[in-house]
Amino acid sequence: MKIFKNSILILGLVMLQGCSEDKLDQRPDHVISENLVLNSVEKLDKLLTGTYNEISRNTYLGRVLYKRAAVKGTDFRFVKTTFNPRNYELIAYKYEESSNSSGSCEDLWIQSFKSINNLNLIINNIEAAEGNEAQKQEILGEALGLRGMIYFDLARTFSYPWIKEGAASQGLPLKLSSDEIVTERSSLGETYEQIISDMQNSLDLLEENSWAQGSTQYLTKSGVKALLARVYLYKQDWENALKNAKEVIATRGAENLMGVNSYVFEDYNSESIFELSITSQNSLGSNGLGAQFDFKNGGQGDIIATKTFIELLSAYEGDPRAALLEEDKEGTQQAYIKYINRSDGGGLSAHNIPVIRLSEMYLIAAESAANGAGGGETEAQDFLNTLIENRTTNFSSNQATETGEELKERIAEERRRELALEGHGIYDYIRRAKNINRPVDEHVNTGVDVANLDIQATDNRTICPIPASEVEASGMEQTEGY
Repeated sequence: MKIFKNSILILGLVMLQGCSEDKLDQRPDHVISENLVLNSVEKLDKLLTGTYNEISRNTYLGRVLYKRAAVKGTDFRFVKTTFNPRNYELIAYKYEESSNSSGSCEDLWIQSFKSINNLNLIINNIEAAEGNEAQKQEILGEALGLRGMIYFDLARTFSYPWIKEGAASQGLPLKLSSDEIVTERSSLGETYEQIISDMQNSLDLLEENSWAQGSTQYLTKSGVKALLARVYLYKQDWENALKNAKEVIATRGAENLMGVNSYVFEDYNSESIFELSITSQNSLGSNGLGAQFDFKNGGQGDIIATKTFIELLSAYEGDPRAALLEEDKEGTQQAYIKYINRSDGGGLSAHNIPVIRLSEMYLIAAESAANGAGGGETEAQDFLNTLIENRTTNFSSNQATETGEELKERIAEERRRELALEGHGIYDYIRRAKNINRPVDEHVNTGVDVANLDIQATDNRTICPIPASEVEASGMEQTEGY
């Protein structure tokens, strides 16, 4: 149970104590006095900062979750095997997951619970810590919101989607205390209840946004509302998804959507609601997110767009998203370069990581309304068209007029265009119970078994198994199907 028992964040302790990594390696976690971390607001705040950094690591949002979401869907693939892509990542792309060979799933599980354990330290000790009460409230609000976000990412990765069996499905082990040992899996209903509770409690504590440049590098009230909209969308609670999305839209408005002449993923752009700050101190270089899709200047560049996705981008005249296609390792124009290094350098992944943007709020509002919430299909069309108008130079020819299932499919297509490489991909298929169909001619010489190109949305390989090391150590119940 080492994952659950002793995962005090190493980086946070380094920041707090000034110890070298070598010294920490020589000293067991339980020897380090907790008072060094827990006795003041200032130190807990530093631990919170360290946790933001842990969330941005390559084993979580800094690469694994976003990359896995992309290659298990229809719109991206690995380059030909002659370029020697990472074998452990190919497992997800090939749909070859098993309980003993889960690719990068184990890394994601461990990294997520490292972050949760540190947030638990903050949540469980902030009240007794010495310091300013207003600062305590802010720290606790951010910590609760982040814990809810991480549990949500774990739930959509390691549990079957809500649409399959609803609340009765297998959920997660809910560890809510730093000294607690949890081996039993909750139901998916209980897992979502905890996620929503954390986020609602976070909202009660956080102040309204200032929207100052750079303020969205921290989880704000609008950031939590946006994440709640996403959670409710996955839970198919259309009314609450629409409610939270509309509240964020009311705060920011259509004037902050990027347009056909301003579609650039700069740090803290006008659509930023929550993004992870990447600096020269925590950049992962060629191991980070941006380098996975760009092979220039030493990048990996081992993920490229499929013809299916390129055709999707060509639907609108003047679509700025199509302009992100560049030359790839195979000599075609299928590299999708969304993440660009800052002009002053600092590594191939010297760019912030968007967690949630204003565009997604319009798409969540549209999908929720299309499923019967609020003003129904008319309102859904309005939200969708507001976004489309900012993604084409010929809106009159491309505006959404569909109804019924066609409208829902149009919204799903728009999500694929707009949110590509931002951690959605496979999740959007399985949460809607839509099968994954990948044409053979788009995956030639990639090493994928032809039998694994088309995958049913309910197939166990669309989600991760609980790591075998965890099952062996704790006796935790393995995911059904594995």
